[in-house]
Amino acid sequence: MKIAFTGTHITGKTTLLNDFKQFLSSVDSTHALYGKSLGCISGIARNIISRGFPLNKDGNMDSYVNYINDQLEAEKKMLDYDIFISDRTLLSPLAYSRVNKNLPRPFIPDYFINMMENIWLLEKQRYDLYLYFPMEFTICINDSVHPSDEKYRSDIDGMIHNLLEIHEVNHTHITGSKEERMHSLLKILS
Repeated sequence: MKIAFTGTHITGKTTLLNDFKQFLSSVDSTHALYGKSLGCISGIARNIISRGFPLNKDGNMDSYVNYINDQLEAEKKMLDYDIFISDRTLLSPLAYSRVNKNLPRPFIPDYFINMMENIWLLEKQRYDLYLYFPMEFTICINDSVHPSDEKYRSDIDGMIHNLLEIHEVNHTHITGSKEERMHSLLKILS
C-alpha cells in the first residue's frame, strides 16, 4: 500500500511516520504486518532548506523546482516496497505556492503554479490513499523550518484540504492523540 501524509506544518505527520517505523520494527510473526517491507520518505523540506533554498513564506521557483525533483527522485526508489509512506507529497509545495501568491514576495508566476498542480496530479496516482492531518493544536515549536504564524498555517491547511476536495482525492482524516492516530493507521494497513 502506498500512503501519502498531507497537512500543514506541525500537524504530526513526521511524528506518526517515525512512531510507525518504530512499531513495525518490533512486530512479531503473529502480526499481520510482520515481514512487510517499509519504504519511507521524510525530511525533503529540511533538506531543501539545508541546501540554502527558502521555503514557507519565502519559497521561490528554485526552491520548488528542487522540492519537486527531490520528492520525485525519492518516490522512484520506494515503488517496490510492500508499504510506502511519504510524510509529504508535491501537494505541499503546491499549497504553499498558492497561499504565497497573495504575499508581497516572492513572485511565483501563475504558469509555474499551474505546472506544479499538473505534476502533483500525476504524482498523486502513485498513492492508494492520502491521510490528511488537519490542524488540531497550536504551534508549540519555534525553529528555523516551521513558521509560527497561525493564520498562515491555517491558510495552508485550508488550501491543502480544498485541493484534495476539488480534485476528488481519496483521503481520510487522521486526528486524535498519537495512540489514536497509530490505531487509525494500523487499521488502514490491515
